[in-house]
Amino acid sequence: MTRTASTAARLLASAAALCSALPALAQDDTAQDGAAQEEQAQASDHDGGAIYVYGRGEQRIGSAGAASEGGVAGADIELRPLLRPGELLEATPGLIATQHSGGGKANQFFLRGFNLDHGTDFSLYIDDMPVNFRTHGHGQGYLDVNGLIPETVARVDYRKGPYRVDAGDFSFVGSSSVTTHDRLQPFVTLEAGAYGYRRAVGGGSVQLGGGDLLLVGQAKVNDGPWQLPEDFEGYSLFAKYSHPLGMGDLSLSYSFYDASWAPTEQLPDRVVGTAECPDRYCSLDPTLRGSGTRHVVTLGYASDDWRVTAYVQHYSWSLLNNFTFLLEDPVNGDQIRQFEQLWTLGGRVEHTAHLTEGLSLRTGAETRYDDISPIGLDHTVAGQFNYNTNSFAVSESSLGLYAEAVWQPVERLMVIGGLRGDWYHFRTRALGGLDVWSGSADDHVVSPKIGANYEVADGVALYANWGQGFHSNDARGVTNPASPAPGLVEGNFRELGARLERGGLILTGVYWWSAIDSELIYVGDSGAVEPSDPGRRHGYELTAFYRPTEWLAIDGVLTGTHSRFAGLPEGENFVPGALESSGELGVIAAFPEWNASVRLRYLGPHPLVEDNSVRGQATTLVNARLAWTPQRVQLLRGFEFHVELLNAFDSKRDDIDYYYETRLPGEPPEGVLGTNSRIVEPRQLRVGMTRRF
Repeated sequence: MTRTASTAARLLASAAALCSALPALAQDDTAQDGAAQEEQAQASDHDGGAIYVYGRGEQRIGSAGAASEGGVAGADIELRPLLRPGELLEATPGLIATQHSGGGKANQFFLRGFNLDHGTDFSLYIDDMPVNFRTHGHGQGYLDVNGLIPETVARVDYRKGPYRVDAGDFSFVGSSSVTTHDRLQPFVTLEAGAYGYRRAVGGGSVQLGGGDLLLVGQAKVNDGPWQLPEDFEGYSLFAKYSHPLGMGDLSLSYSFYDASWAPTEQLPDRVVGTAECPDRYCSLDPTLRGSGTRHVVTLGYASDDWRVTAYVQHYSWSLLNNFTFLLEDPVNGDQIRQFEQLWTLGGRVEHTAHLTEGLSLRTGAETRYDDISPIGLDHTVAGQFNYNTNSFAVSESSLGLYAEAVWQPVERLMVIGGLRGDWYHFRTRALGGLDVWSGSADDHVVSPKIGANYEVADGVALYANWGQGFHSNDARGVTNPASPAPGLVEGNFRELGARLERGGLILTGVYWWSAIDSELIYVGDSGAVEPSDPGRRHGYELTAFYRPTEWLAIDGVLTGTHSRFAGLPEGENFVPGALESSGELGVIAAFPEWNASVRLRYLGPHPLVEDNSVRGQATTLVNARLAWTPQRVQLLRGFEFHVELLNAFDSKRDDIDYYYETRLPGEPPEGVLGTNSRIVEPRQLRVGMTRRF
């Protein structure tokens, strides 16, 4: 599909502006090129080639609190083929990121047998700013990383389970922390691919006032393979100023993201092959649209003893959905518009005191205030307003206090004990609509954590961890007078693990158990998740990283999970959408002028209903990337040329699947219960060129 002239002009103008700024950046940046390249983990060697560093290869025995902790950096990120930015979070072993709507909508995440919807029970921090939304127009914990510019990511650190005290809401199953670059060698990248994909990104850093100023901008458009062109337009900007201060570093950053798109959602499988829907790329509602704008300012200070963060955020979002078609309203249809406007203020203060040589105490406080008005739901017809179902003004405030002691009584032994308390206040005020209320509620939770690890031999350590965690619920549900939901839902995790670090080989193995007071289950007629019964799970995770030579790195993940509702009859207690297995295999070959990477991702089979009578099939995808950085051709020095082959074997399996009722024209009033799915994007080629200055 040919992009409109106006969109093309905006894209080219953005790229031109970035390119024109780079020479000036390069002139001021000469003194710091070495530091910048080290920051990118791709420094020049004495032959003019490249040295690649892998975060997965970091030695963590003696510092990690659990066997399931880890991180990725350098080549792990830079050489990874990506269909969409959310796949950066798949650096967390066992995490799967899929999509059931347009490229501007948050991904759907899976981890440890949990269908995390758009982020509930998995939290993300970017430079210590929490990215998940609470009381969101579409889903609790909504985690949207589509505006993230991959080139700005220096490293991703991950944890599984609620074993550490500094991560609170939405961190029950796991959490990731993205650290952005302070410095980057000036660059510009242009990419193009199938289905109207175009991307321009560029930026760099300069020394200013004794610190470093980093600017990076991105423009991206894409139509996708869908019958209804996605018409995605996304624009991102990231600016960061960092400066040494005392014994630490002070940073001030601003990020901006604006996007619009036309989503193609999951389809009832029974309609595929009919005149209305000839194939799985069709759209049953061509009037769907989405848009969002996000501004975030973050101020941070970090040293060995202190971590201080403050942030402010403004967010505007709107999305048209049509999940059930004619089930609820056979005359006008079931199309809805979800919307919200939000302001957020928050921050953290944390201090680590080194009491003795083997004992440290970390104490901290974390607070956040969300002012959301309006947030609600409209009924729409062909994209046009019909009536307001509900509209609210919501305020949600929280305070978290925590303390954690790390004790090393003897050599090779580490004991960690922590306690976190969280207090929440929810308030809603009806603004209008047919189904509204006003009210307030309070809730609190105290979450203890304990862990121990011991290095039984050089490079071999054993771990044991237990912890309680929680997620918050939507303030509208918490204050609902008819059927109030709990404000905070508690659960616990425990795990036993081992870690081996020998030469270029790192192996980890974990077996874990979890229990949570309430599951969140997808409900088709609302297009959102709702609280359900308590759940119990247990499973294993095996991870490996092996670097036998300087040029070759191999990593792999294999997980298995048993998930059931608690208290329901055996055979009727399966958790819909809970993956029974997942896996990943990656290979990187990096030479001075050439590098290549291949990644296989396996999303395992899973039940779609409680009695396991309907199941989702496994999906395996393979992505590949090849890059050439000329060193011998003087005219091409400073350039890199790359190509990505996505879904290399052209899988036709599901990216996501559900089982719920829908109604199409001519079907009975009660609708038809059946599977609804969205196919993975077909095989596609993308090419790109990078120029560094």
